[in-house]
Amino acid sequence: PKHRKAQACCVQMATCASTQVPGAMVLWLLVVGTLAIRVDSSLADAGVAGQLPPLGKQEHSDHRVIVRYSEMPPGDLDTTEIDKQIQKLKAHPNVVRAQSLPSLGMAVVSLDSAEAGEELMETLQHDSSVELVVPDTWVSAFDLFAGGDSPLDVTAEPNRRLRSQHALPVQCSAHAACRMRGLIGDCCPAKDGMMLSCCSSPGNDLVALQTYGGTYVSASPDGAISQIAGAPQDSEIFEIAFHEDSGVSFRSLYGKYLTADAQGVVRADRAVVTHHEKFEMVEDGNGTVYLKSSFGKYLGAEDLERITADRTNASLWERFRVQPQAVPGQRLPDDPAFSKLWGMHSYHGFDIDAPEAWQVWTGEIGKGITVAVIDTGIDYNHEDLSEQMWVNPMEIPGNGVDDDGNGYIDDVHGADFANEDGDPMDDQMHGTHCAGTIAGIGNNAVGVSGVAWRGVRLMALKFLTSTGSGRTSDAIRAMDYAVAHGARIASNSWGGGASSSALRTAMERAEAVGMLFAVAAGNEASNNDEVPSYPGNYDLSNIISVASTDSLGKLSSFSCYGNSTVHVAAPGSDIYSTVPKNGYKTLSGTSMAAPHVSGLAALVWMYRPQLSMQQVREIIIGSVRKLPALDGKVITGGLINAKDALEAAWAFDPPKPPAHAPQAIEFEDIDPRIGAYGGVVTITAAADESDIDYYRVYMVSGAGFQLEAVGEPIPATGEPELTMELNASFVPPMYARALVAVSGRASGEMPARLRGLAPHVDIEDYGLPILGPKSVSWIGDPDTKKDFVNGSLLVERATDEASITTYNVYWHAESGARGPMLGSIAAVGFLEPVCSGTSCGLINMNRADDGAYVFERRPYGGLEDAEIRASGPGSVELTYFDTEDYYDKLTIGDEELHGNLTCCLPTMELSDGRTAIKWSSDDSIHGAGWSFRLRQEGSTVELQIETSEVLGSGFEVVPAYEKNELMSGMIVVEISGGAGKSQSEAYRGGKRRLATSEPSWGRRIGGANIPASNDKVHPTSVHAKQQKEPWLLQSGLETRSSARVIWSAEQVQQLSPFAARHGRVRSSFMVTGLAEEACTKPAIRAAFVQALAKQLPGVEESDVRLVRALGASIEEARHATPQDQVGWVRVEFEIEPSEGAHIIDLDRIESQLILLSIGRRPAEKFGSALSLVLKASGLPHHLMASPLDVVFTAPQQLSPRMLAAAPLLASAAEHSGDRRLHGAASPLFV
Repeated sequence: PKHRKAQACCVQMATCASTQVPGAMVLWLLVVGTLAIRVDSSLADAGVAGQLPPLGKQEHSDHRVIVRYSEMPPGDLDTTEIDKQIQKLKAHPNVVRAQSLPSLGMAVVSLDSAEAGEELMETLQHDSSVELVVPDTWVSAFDLFAGGDSPLDVTAEPNRRLRSQHALPVQCSAHAACRMRGLIGDCCPAKDGMMLSCCSSPGNDLVALQTYGGTYVSASPDGAISQIAGAPQDSEIFEIAFHEDSGVSFRSLYGKYLTADAQGVVRADRAVVTHHEKFEMVEDGNGTVYLKSSFGKYLGAEDLERITADRTNASLWERFRVQPQAVPGQRLPDDPAFSKLWGMHSYHGFDIDAPEAWQVWTGEIGKGITVAVIDTGIDYNHEDLSEQMWVNPMEIPGNGVDDDGNGYIDDVHGADFANEDGDPMDDQMHGTHCAGTIAGIGNNAVGVSGVAWRGVRLMALKFLTSTGSGRTSDAIRAMDYAVAHGARIASNSWGGGASSSALRTAMERAEAVGMLFAVAAGNEASNNDEVPSYPGNYDLSNIISVASTDSLGKLSSFSCYGNSTVHVAAPGSDIYSTVPKNGYKTLSGTSMAAPHVSGLAALVWMYRPQLSMQQVREIIIGSVRKLPALDGKVITGGLINAKDALEAAWAFDPPKPPAHAPQAIEFEDIDPRIGAYGGVVTITAAADESDIDYYRVYMVSGAGFQLEAVGEPIPATGEPELTMELNASFVPPMYARALVAVSGRASGEMPARLRGLAPHVDIEDYGLPILGPKSVSWIGDPDTKKDFVNGSLLVERATDEASITTYNVYWHAESGARGPMLGSIAAVGFLEPVCSGTSCGLINMNRADDGAYVFERRPYGGLEDAEIRASGPGSVELTYFDTEDYYDKLTIGDEELHGNLTCCLPTMELSDGRTAIKWSSDDSIHGAGWSFRLRQEGSTVELQIETSEVLGSGFEVVPAYEKNELMSGMIVVEISGGAGKSQSEAYRGGKRRLATSEPSWGRRIGGANIPASNDKVHPTSVHAKQQKEPWLLQSGLETRSSARVIWSAEQVQQLSPFAARHGRVRSSFMVTGLAEEACTKPAIRAAFVQALAKQLPGVEESDVRLVRALGASIEEARHATPQDQVGWVRVEFEIEPSEGAHIIDLDRIESQLILLSIGRRPAEKFGSALSLVLKASGLPHHLMASPLDVVFTAPQQLSPRMLAAAPLLASAAEHSGDRRLHGAASPLFV
């Protein structure tokens, strides 16, 4: 009857047997087989199918759900309500951690068991404030090995020179800088005004500098500068770059920049551009120019052997003629492994034309751009990547402090969401390999070259573990971090599992702030139009889904494709790139294709920084090279092309925001609730509104990047001041630090940045304490001197310090006025024991004379649950303990207690911070009960007052939150005669600001809408499997390929108006114990529909459509015995809600189907309900076993784009090779 416990015993015994005696494992499994005890898949550790979890006190699996709260308009979100919801989640007896994601209106909840997750989902379904609860899912990386296991020998030839090969530019003479260089044409400057460009070569040009005497400036490999007569050769060719500060730089083909020092010595030996390497170029009207150094001296060539920069005045010898150099149309880097990068350049021609693009632009002098690599991390010390790593400007490396207050210590190059720390070092290789393709340093004579040579800042966001697996909730947190810290592009070489509305919501938020996602299409060699692969299949306008090609221009044998769901293709077979520890490897997969797109997006965006995200996406998609092999396989039918993308970017007209910005913005929070912001935003209008239609307010992160909008746009009316009243409080995202006011018009909106033209105001939370100290007493030894005191002030902390940061101590005058401040006492997050849960009323709780809290439950009953929360330091001393082993347990911190412990009752120490003591029992065997004593330290704190002059009749202790304190506190009187008593006053509301000389910029303001906690949250995961042929995974493949169609719908139903707008949800379930013959009966199929409609939220029977039923293969049926007549069937179905339903209805259905696919109890309930319906339909007993065993596969939510692309009803032959309908997880897209 208690098969769950029998399973657990069997599992434990089998584990012990296999550990001690290898042969015993086989024997024990035979015994299990004889008893017909089935080990449920629900016992498997999350994400590692087939492995049994450890029992007893060993670490439990982390089961998570993602809670989506009801949507509210911006500015209407009530932080107090969300705070209450988070506290309710934390109070649930089986919740281990709960973390809010206020910017998404979501929360990630970790629980101690799968059953607890199911219970929480059932509970929250009836909560009107909850929009949706989504079970956490797993994803994986898409890559595989293809050789190249040894690190590359990167020793290069000394002073190797590869000429940069630009085509002869045809440029305009209407622009001064172009005339200086003797250029002609009419296409300069660029439309966005960011840099000079030309029709055939819109980037940096190769030039020679001819002196007044006819010689040419020449640079040697050691950096020496001389004059050479005759036609210019390699040493006389320089790359000229125009900078935004009007300076120009000259780079020799040895990779070094021309520089001049204070003594006038000119050399070419600098690797980077500083102000000393920039020269002022002055046109003299004769077709020649003067070059002035940063020290104000002119370059001259009067000395016929060298060039100097020591002339105060310009004469004939200081004139130079800038001569463009005509060379072929490619630029190749000097990286020794470049010949292995066929995807960049190959003799077959099926590459992305990178050298042709590099002659136009490499990113070396651009503003730079941040690319988030959401993956297994990056080896940020790699020789070919270290200079390209993003550096958190607000974090001090290695000091062990969270300097920027974002929740991660020393997150210098990103963060690790899988392990909850600030070190995203790659322990797998997948992320490092992707990073090398995006932005391996180009032309540095080391290793490989990325698509973008320089200028990219690689942000390492690790959420995949060393096994390649990760959680969806961790991916969501990585995206949140990327947005807050200014990433413009996200590279995503992972996927798999069910669709998740929580992940889609996060990507929609990133879309709102202009983040572009390059996403691998998958490695299953299947059609994503028919069987979706997420996240690439989300119908969002900021996604580019990428298929893989080989060196012959064919679709890679493993690559997923889709004529309406996969946008482009990129090289993905046998891609050579960086791996950890200065190594290099060849890998294959769509994981390798997606970084080519990420790198190209970075190259395009650096080339034209003013383009919008949508324009960059349109450029990449619209500039592909059409290939016959890709026709009908991807939307564009083509391979990305870097050269054509840059040419398209040149032709694009970028957004044109107003040139005038608002003059100022003011805001002061007046909402006393902690984490809630309310008040009036005041904007001082621009002095000139001729090009402004409206103003808008955004929140920005501490790093200075745009987050979410606050309120609605404010029309420009000509009034000098405009106001926006926030009647209801808003909740800032985790990283929000300031408000920025921008101007906008139909053609574009000014960017919201801290260090831009737009004004900003720091936001400070005006929160007031909810509670105050319980008591205050004075223990004084009257000073021998008159009017002086000496003693101690004892303060008993508030019962809950969640809303208190300090207790401030003042002198209190007899008149009632507040005198000078004596000092302050820091709050420590103290919490007196408090119980929550349905069984708290059954637990005896009292306070002993020695101050300890005594808790007792003797005896206890079934299905009890309670949670006692308190703060440490302290101890828990067990005084009695007898419960049913394994199933009735008391969990204290990480220690799980069960069984009879009367022989050896332990005492456990409580560490600093808040902790939880959880009690739960099942409905079967009961023990005698338990009791324990809880002691807390630090409930009372002493403030020593040295000999001080009496400045009042007593002391006043006032609780404060940051700089805000209550108007009144607790007053102590009668200090002059020795010991004094506390006199409690009612705490009066109101605001009193504390004097401060510095703004509290570094502190976290509104980072969460709940009190700070030491709890860590571990969100969902994804994983990257490394294997030779990831498209040949064995899970379910043989069964699927040989399954027989028992019944199939005759025709495809027309799409309803709702489905045409919002889509459908597809899934299937396998029933073991049901004869195939049953599925041929209409009444039985009607029973399937009825059972599904009852199980799924808001679904009517008319919304359910059965697609087909599959059974055992012909070979299996031929060898079946009479006892096997009752076998298995798999039923495929789709849910299409009725017209008028909201998109959230599809999300709820998807969420419930995810739960059915991963949870044991929901599937059991469905099986029981299905049995009853089948029996009621009159199904003969010999066609059905009892009970039925039902297993669901992960659902897929189909977008209208997919529905329009191909019929939903496909033949068995069309689906025979598609195993993902069986719920198999996709590997990392390598």
